Amino acid sequence: MPKASLIELTEQQVFLALPEKPANPISLQEIIRRLKSKHNIDDQSLNNRTLEQFVRRTLNKLLDFNEHPIYAEESSRPILYGREQEPSKQALDVLKHLSYLSDKVTRFLPIEQQAIFQSSAKQNVMDRWQQYIYVAPSAVCRSPDYHAEALKVLYEAIEHQHPIAFDYRNLRGQSSRKQLMPWGLMFKAEKIYLLGVEGNLNIDKPASYAVHRMDNLEPLPMQLNYRCKPDSKTLTQICEEHEIGLLSSHKDKKIALELKFYGDAARYMDETPLSDDQEVISLADDCRILKATVRDCYELRKFIRGFGVNVEVLAPAELRAELTAELQSLLKRYADA
Repeated sequence: MPKASLIELTEQQVFLALPEKPANPISLQEIIRRLKSKHNIDDQSLNNRTLEQFVRRTLNKLLDFNEHPIYAEESSRPILYGREQEPSKQALDVLKHLSYLSDKVTRFLPIEQQAIFQSSAKQNVMDRWQQYIYVAPSAVCRSPDYHAEALKVLYEAIEHQHPIAFDYRNLRGQSSRKQLMPWGLMFKAEKIYLLGVEGNLNIDKPASYAVHRMDNLEPLPMQLNYRCKPDSKTLTQICEEHEIGLLSSHKDKKIALELKFYGDAARYMDETPLSDDQEVISLADDCRILKATVRDCYELRKFIRGFGVNVEVLAPAELRAELTAELQSLLKRYADA
């Protein structure tokens, strides 16, 4: 290998001579030693003082202009230098640590990366901070069981954008064969939903299918009649535009909701608003009225029912009558028991 001259040493080479976090930083003399060893520099080819001045100036330039992420521990004697971890590696490390805490984190990744992180989690012991973290379930129900092979077919179909077929069980337990182009995945509470449009439909809003109700998944050959996700929009934009996260249908209309809250429920309603136009009117410390424009859907009813006796529907009248009839049926059921 030819010997390097001063001109042949670049900022990138000086940068790479620094240890990357979490390794300990090193002194200027150790940086020079590394450069000499890496680039075949000896005392005869380059004056030591000249090399030291060049490396010092380069380090100061990198620190001043942040062309490369380096740091200096100036309180140390001698001053110690190191380089920050690359952003991509930092992100991977963060994700790896999260995957130790909850295997659900890896579900956001392509199938090959899931295997890498699961293997990494088995080989590494959690660090000190993770011993103080608990990821609680978001509902009283546990996560459904998902078959690894079925998930692999599904994830690969999304990643490579080819259609799939599967048997799907609806809420009534009825099963039918579906063929569609998968647009992506939606994660809601403890469940995973596939979003997509069946091959014979020409619509902009994808349907949602609970993955745990899907059986016998298989990839299909690509055909031109499948409706693909528009390249101009992300899945998040599509879901927010059509409020898919509410699991609502095209029949669910917007309504002017008015609720009256009592007790502790009344005190905290403004912390998690239902809509951008939400208005909260205080009648007393433990009594408030909430007004908001919302989608009239099943999720709304679950939300209202969850407050039990601490909420009253004031408007619209149709929703109040519906829940009144529901409560009367419930009282009758308990009375007949």
